[in-house]
Amino acid sequence: MLVVTPNPCFDRTLWVDHFEAGAVARPYRVAVTAGGKGVNVLRTALDLGHAARLVLLLPREEGAELAGLLADEGIEVLDVPAEGRVRSATIVLEDSGRASVLNEPGACVGEADLDRLLERLTTAVSPGEVVLCSGSLPPGLPDDAYGRVVDVARSAEAVVVVDGARTALARAVEHGPDVVCPNLHEAEGLLSGAVLEPADDAPPAQVRDRALAAAARLHGEGVAHAIVTAGGAGAALVDGEGERWFDAHRVDVVNPIGAGDSFASALGAAHESGHGWPEAVRRAVATAGAAVQTPTAGRVDAGHVEALLAGVEEVAS
Repeated sequence: MLVVTPNPCFDRTLWVDHFEAGAVARPYRVAVTAGGKGVNVLRTALDLGHAARLVLLLPREEGAELAGLLADEGIEVLDVPAEGRVRSATIVLEDSGRASVLNEPGACVGEADLDRLLERLTTAVSPGEVVLCSGSLPPGLPDDAYGRVVDVARSAEAVVVVDGARTALARAVEHGPDVVCPNLHEAEGLLSGAVLEPADDAPPAQVRDRALAAAARLHGEGVAHAIVTAGGAGAALVDGEGERWFDAHRVDVVNPIGAGDSFASALGAAHESGHGWPEAVRRAVATAGAAVQTPTAGRVDAGHVEALLAGVEEVAS
């Protein structure tokens, strides 16, 4: 599996009893790790025993430090040097399980950087391999960057999964990726033009209906297999075989950050291992459940995934 993530970062995670905007907080634990959605995808793949490589733009300032952190985790990187400084994401985790995230935009890059990234991808991708686009785009990269990745991967007869955000996802859909897997708020934001991502306290049945409706609309726009995740509720899949809902196993949340990345990782890994998309979604739901029970984003216990798998039920709509 090749994971394309143009906007990596340092994750600075702070643990606090309680966090309130405008007040002084005193973290009792701090951890700095390599970050970005694609990095979380790689962590999950490695924990599942699945081979994967990371294709990224690596800013020159602090790039060596980030590369060192990735190497320490055994993550294979196909880096494309770029100007600028590595961005940071600050994650505040409260004892209640609530998370607050401040995402910096990233180094300003341009068309030439995208061209070099696509060249690197062209030489690396193999027929039948899953190419997974993950995360935000840095400033200066065109909105259709993931759409161009779709074109390159398709030319190589690879399978393309896009887990991007907002405009990047919308422009990728225009190129007809094999799979998209946004969360419910991302999907509804894409389809309605909404810009906020509020907490979702809707009843489970309503969440299921909304996720299925969003997936159906994405499928109608040309996505062969449209998946919409809905946190602890489960995930919807709509494709040429119909509509399906996958109920998630209820778990205690330790760190919710990166659950969607673990979902995408398991989805791609399962497909490369020969599973059809419904079974791949079922395995992805179980993997996301295992991911939120670990303190580090993207890490999972493979044994725990298998245990949760038994509780993930497919429901035909």
